[in-house]
Amino acid sequence: MLSRVADAVFWMARYMERTDNILRALRTNYIASQDEIQNFDWHLWVEGLGPEGYVSESNPTYREALHHLLLNKENNTSLLINVARARENARSVQDYITKEVWQCINDYYHLIRDPHTEQLLLANDPVTAFDNLLRESTLFYGTVDITMNRGEGYSFLNIGKYIERLLRSLDILELKIKELESGGIEVTQWKYLLYSLSGYEFHTKYYRNVLSTENVFHQVILNAQFPHSALYCLSQVDRYFKRLDAISVPEHFKEMEFLLGKALSNLRYGGHEQKNLEQVKSLVLRTKIEIKDLGHKLASLYFGYS
Repeated sequence: MLSRVADAVFWMARYMERTDNILRALRTNYIASQDEIQNFDWHLWVEGLGPEGYVSESNPTYREALHHLLLNKENNTSLLINVARARENARSVQDYITKEVWQCINDYYHLIRDPHTEQLLLANDPVTAFDNLLRESTLFYGTVDITMNRGEGYSFLNIGKYIERLLRSLDILELKIKELESGGIEVTQWKYLLYSLSGYEFHTKYYRNVLSTENVFHQVILNAQFPHSALYCLSQVDRYFKRLDAISVPEHFKEMEFLLGKALSNLRYGGHEQKNLEQVKSLVLRTKIEIKDLGHKLASLYFGYS
């Protein structure tokens, strides 16, 4: 597989995963803002999910926040831009993905640009719009699973998906900790965090007790059975990368294999030492830096980035 093709498949998956994760977080936050949380801080989320270093001038209303994060063409990180980028990457590698996968992404692109979607989000019922978009996202994942061959393209796709999911999970955890520090109710914040990661039902079945900070940290960071945990995602990155052994330059493979093993060990053994918010914040920051560096190294060795 050409490096440009691998790069396009990798980023197609990252943009689609980013879209799905942000949609779930925004759906949960919208419901929270309309439900039991007074004076919901959309300012925090607009900055946290916006471009790095972005500063919002004022605390927006939920309509302004949703427009900025979902549909604003001037916002380089809006979901509309993410889906457009995923579509462009998919268009460039149509010979390497199935026509069904291309159709899913193309349909998603037209749905998010549909005036009816904008009307639902900004004037009528945002939850219906979120559900419509998330249905397309779920359809994309199912279509990839049942139509893509299990070659190297599938491996690069999953490496991109799980790197992105890991970073989004840690971003959302980081933002929830900031909400908690600004005066949020602990149990309420953790409940909405788990809803954002589609993990509340899992939590009630796995931990079988009252929602606690320690168990939430364990689930989001270290629970190998939870599909949005940092450890699960990094383990999947390692799993799919190992499938590239036969087509890799040996020294490049060994370098990446070492970095992945180191990152897994740091997360697996360092995570058990985190007992309070400050320690967890430090672990989240270290892990994000490590994974971003790993992504840069992958791009350099496998995609031909200088």
